[in-house]
Amino acid sequence: MKDKREAAPARPAFVRVLWRWGLAALTAAACVPTRFYLETGEAPPIAWGASVFLATLCLLVGVGMYFARRTEYHTRVEARGGWADRVGAFWLVACGLGPFFGWALASAFTLTEGNWRWLYWGRAGLSVGLPALTALPLLRYVSGRGAPLMLALLLGVTALPLWSAWATARDLWEGPSNLRVRPPSPGARDMEYRHLSHTNRVLAGR
Repeated sequence: MKDKREAAPARPAFVRVLWRWGLAALTAAACVPTRFYLETGEAPPIAWGASVFLATLCLLVGVGMYFARRTEYHTRVEARGGWADRVGAFWLVACGLGPFFGWALASAFTLTEGNWRWLYWGRAGLSVGLPALTALPLLRYVSGRGAPLMLALLLGVTALPLWSAWATARDLWEGPSNLRVRPPSPGARDMEYRHLSHTNRVLAGR
């Protein structure tokens, strides 16, 4: 008769790896914005973007290591090595760095009535166009038993940089609005600004 206190069989190594990377993703998602809040008193968009990037990276590493030896889930399509495959090789880099460089571009300059559209179109191109363009060549590899998972990862990860530029796209669509501010001094005239409401930026020059 087996001892009831006998230890349960150990989980396979790849399951433990996936579990550890999942915990790492939760840690990154919680610690990055918390650290920003404790040091600055707020969690700016860059903090949430960094936490999402690190959490997604941890999950991708865990999923990749989990399925590395389960070849029945691998694609059956052979790589051609052409220009399309070379473009697709930069997909993950584009999803991670595209939104960052887009944010840096729009933040590096003072927005005015004359340049804000060019800067916002540049941000949208880096955050939306580049990840989508590099994802298209990878669709041909979505096949076999692992096709649902491949498609979910491809669409899900590509949607993250698109989501990061959603407010920018709305400002491009709607344009700036008038923002009236009442000074605290009695009798002073109200001040009026041109304001991009979704990204909360004020245009200089007025």
